[in-house]
Amino acid sequence: MPELPEVETIRRTLAPRVVGRTITGVRVLSPKFVVGTGPEEFAEAVTGARIKGLDRRGKFLIMHLEYPKRARASSPCGGEEARDGPAPGGGDIIVHLKMAGQLLWCAPRADLGPTRRRHTHVVFSLDDGHELRYVDTRHFGRLYFTGGDVADRALRRALQTLARLGPEPCQGGLDWPTFREMLASRKARIKPLLLDQSFVSGLGNIYTDECLFRAGIHPLRRASSLSEAEARVLHRAMCEVIREAIELRGTSVRDYVDGEGREGSYAGRLRVYGRAGEACPRCGTEIARTVVGGRGTYFCPRCQRLGEEPARSRTNV
Repeated sequence: MPELPEVETIRRTLAPRVVGRTITGVRVLSPKFVVGTGPEEFAEAVTGARIKGLDRRGKFLIMHLEYPKRARASSPCGGEEARDGPAPGGGDIIVHLKMAGQLLWCAPRADLGPTRRRHTHVVFSLDDGHELRYVDTRHFGRLYFTGGDVADRALRRALQTLARLGPEPCQGGLDWPTFREMLASRKARIKPLLLDQSFVSGLGNIYTDECLFRAGIHPLRRASSLSEAEARVLHRAMCEVIREAIELRGTSVRDYVDGEGREGSYAGRLRVYGRAGEACPRCGTEIARTVVGGRGTYFCPRCQRLGEEPARSRTNV
């Protein structure tokens, strides 16, 4: 968490409020959350920049910044010399919310409660008097400044991850013929494969379980074992689940809220995720929980038959 629907909802919430605004100040309260440069350098670099766009790629938010042209300066030969390039320190901000990150637009004196107040790590002041606050109770998220030190390993890894992201499961990203070819030669178990962001970007634990249930596919099936009909149903299920989750503004089961602090409503649509021991909504069988690829996994043993018996030592792979 947050996954594609949650990050897209945050983007849609924030874009009308922050795009076109100028950053008038930055307070970095927890330096470790800014990657690529030091906190003072980061604040100095982006102060005065205009937010010209807010995009999303997979689970990443990308804040595109436009920097004012450099002021005219004295020429070494006398007179004035025009400097037309962007101000030093130009770059964009990539926000990775990871497990519990929140990006909240609010009034400067807004009290978001003691927990959020204690875990507010970066505050952007905007020229309309509002603030954009980065809050993270689990401390896994980061803000990457692309104008920072290219030798910074963490920044370089983040940029490489972004560049290697696979197609998204809907909205024109992953078409059926491409998906069919991608699955054909893959021996990996289907759930870990769908969680691999270089294979398909944006899916996480919640929506992978929901997509597999809707498609009637066991999470331990090997990708290459799926028939063309099963693969087509899975492709359709991914598109449907992600579209519905975006329409309902995401799933709030723990920390997720949108850019204005409101919860999403897709949790009421979850059919298997988090419902171990409850009756399957399709057949009435008790929903099971296991561990696949290190992740808690929910499925219906009857609706999602394995079809192939995994090795005994791989049952919790």
